[in-house]
Amino acid sequence: MIYGELPTKPVVYAACDTKYFVEHAPSLIYSINDIGKDIHIHICEPDPTVLNMEAVLKKDIDVNMTCSYNDIGATPIDVRAYYSCLRFMMLPNLLQHADAMMIVDVDCVFMNNFEWPTTDTGYFPRKPLDGTIGWEAQGTKVAAGCVYLTSDALNVAKAVNERIKEGPMRWFIDQIALAETFARVEDKDITKFDGNFMDWEFIDGTVIWTGKGPRKYENQKYLNAKKKFNRLSNAIPNIWDKA
Repeated sequence: MIYGELPTKPVVYAACDTKYFVEHAPSLIYSINDIGKDIHIHICEPDPTVLNMEAVLKKDIDVNMTCSYNDIGATPIDVRAYYSCLRFMMLPNLLQHADAMMIVDVDCVFMNNFEWPTTDTGYFPRKPLDGTIGWEAQGTKVAAGCVYLTSDALNVAKAVNERIKEGPMRWFIDQIALAETFARVEDKDITKFDGNFMDWEFIDGTVIWTGKGPRKYENQKYLNAKKKFNRLSNAIPNIWDKA
């Protein structure tokens, strides 16, 4: 069950647990603020630390930020896979209230501005990773770090969610759900993102830098960008000036 706020206009959207919110969300939020886009963050089982951070961030940014929440209930068999799917599982309930959502990883940062696509859907198709077979090959046919849907594509959001529910709840199920669903969408209705829009090699000029695997903890170029964007520590002592 979702509770909290709902987005009512086009937003960049990410979802996470409390640990990832603390580690990654401030950099993402400030980077989106700097390009003038509104933000929606969905947080699983928020705690007081996260709610306090959220309040500070909302006061310190210029764009509109909304947050929604859910409680996990019974522990999923594969918690890591559950969190990777969280944004898509919550998407149908959120998208019906928003005009459009650019769905991204919470550990990404926006290095450049972008124009909203003119189609109702968008995703990042790619070739399966070399050396992969079966489930993993299917799962790497899509990069899940940027997906775009308008409220007119609510049926696509529901189809992705339903495929995730079918399972199995294991790593790559979100990407398999996206691949299978977008295979049924007409090409004319899809914007296809590529490495010029999002990359995980941190190339100058792309819109989104997203941390993949150990890169999110080891790549200095990415870490320096995140540190530069994260102005939360500067906001805390001065936040009451805006109250």
